[in-house]
Amino acid sequence: MNIRKLFAALIVLIIGAAAVCAASPETTPVRWRTIVKTTGPDTGTVTFKALVAQGWHLYGLEVPEGGPKPTSFNLSGSQDITFTGEPVPSREPLKVNDPLFGMTLTWWDANVEFTVPFKVTGPAPRIECKINYMSCDGNTCMPPKTESIATPVKLKQQ
Repeated sequence: MNIRKLFAALIVLIIGAAAVCAASPETTPVRWRTIVKTTGPDTGTVTFKALVAQGWHLYGLEVPEGGPKPTSFNLSGSQDITFTGEPVPSREPLKVNDPLFGMTLTWWDANVEFTVPFKVTGPAPRIECKINYMSCDGNTCMPPKTESIATPVKLKQQ
């Protein structure tokens, strides 16, 4: 085997190992899923489900100044849709005295869903959301992250 082939194989191996590490729960402690449901001919809900890895937590929607990044949903990039409410969590967050930040904070320490109602206002409805959030495990925090989600809305046929 010549040196070029050996070098190329080594590069492929390093890239593959980096990809496996990047997908581990330690580096991606929160994953997101989206569920769109129609509730009428031009209405529905979108649910953003946070899958929180064991031992980690996702910070609440409101955080005091000087604390971690709160979880937020920016739906302004959506088209042909009007959102008729704010994201509502499926359960209340825990209220905890966080020693890392030295303040009382809210967070979810397990999976949680955020549901937003909408009304379709045009012919090609599409939900575009940027979810900003931060997660910690009690010893360390991941840097704030933005997850971009885009999904078309399929209406019920009459």
